[in-house]
Amino acid sequence: MGFTEEYGRLKKITEDGLAALLPENIPDKLRKSMAYSLTDGGKRLRPVMYLAVCEAYGRPLTGRDIAVACAIECVHTYSLIHDDLPSMDNDDMRRGRPTNHKVFGPAMATLAGDGLLNLAYELLSAVVCMDPGYAPVMREISACAGALGMVGGQALEFDTDLSKADARRLTDITILKTAKLFECAVVGGALACERENSLPAWRAFAAAFGRAFQLRDDLLDIESGEHSLAALLGKERAEQELEKLTAEAEKALSMTDCEGGFLSELTAAVLRRNTDGL
Repeated sequence: MGFTEEYGRLKKITEDGLAALLPENIPDKLRKSMAYSLTDGGKRLRPVMYLAVCEAYGRPLTGRDIAVACAIECVHTYSLIHDDLPSMDNDDMRRGRPTNHKVFGPAMATLAGDGLLNLAYELLSAVVCMDPGYAPVMREISACAGALGMVGGQALEFDTDLSKADARRLTDITILKTAKLFECAVVGGALACERENSLPAWRAFAAAFGRAFQLRDDLLDIESGEHSLAALLGKERAEQELEKLTAEAEKALSMTDCEGGFLSELTAAVLRRNTDGL
C-alpha cells in the first residue's frame, strides 16, 4: 500500500470514529455546533500519527486506540474553535468556511469547545476504565493539552504583542501551542505500546516536527503581511531553518526503534508540502 492509500486508511478510521461520537440527546444547537467543527474535514494529522505509531510497533489497532485517536482530535478541534473566538484571534474563516462563532454565536461556540474537550476526557476515561494500561496515555494527553502545553502556548501568545515578538518568543509559543499536541500523539502511541525507552526520541521528534510544521505554515502564508517567524527571519533563512528542523525530526524518528516507513513519508509530505493540504 502506498503512502496516499495508507494515510487515507488511517484518516478514514479516525473519521468513522468521529462520526459516531455525538449522542443524539445533546441539546440540538450545541450538537450542531460541535458537529460543525468536528466533522468539517481537515488533515486529521494528530490522530493519524497516534495510530501510525501504534502500527509502527507492530500492534494491531483496537477500538481503544481509535477512541484515543478521536479524543486527540476532539482536543485539537476544541482548541481551534476557541482560538477563532472574538476574544482570541477573532477569525471569520476556518478551512474555507465561516468559523464556528460566526455561524452559532460566540457563546454557543465556547460551549461547543467545552463540550468537545469534556468528550475527549470521557473517551479517555472510558478507555482507562477498560484497560488501566492506558492511564499514562491519558496523562500525557492531559499534560500536553493543558497549562504546561497547548493552553499555556495560547496564553503566551495572547499575552504577547506579536508585532514586536522576537524569534525566541515566537519559538516558545510554537513549542507549546503547536508541538505539544503532536507530542501527545506520538508519545501516546509509544506509551500505548509500552515503549517507554523510546520516549526521549519521540519527544525530540515532536519538538522538531511541531516547529517545522508551524514554519512551513508561516512560509505558505508569508505574503499575508502577518508577523511570524518566517517573516522575521526572511524567506531564505526561514527555508534554511525549516530544512534543519526537518532533518532533526527525521533523525529523531530514526532513533525510535520502530518501523517508521510510513511516518518518515508522512514527515516529508507534511514538512515539504507546497499547499495547506497533503
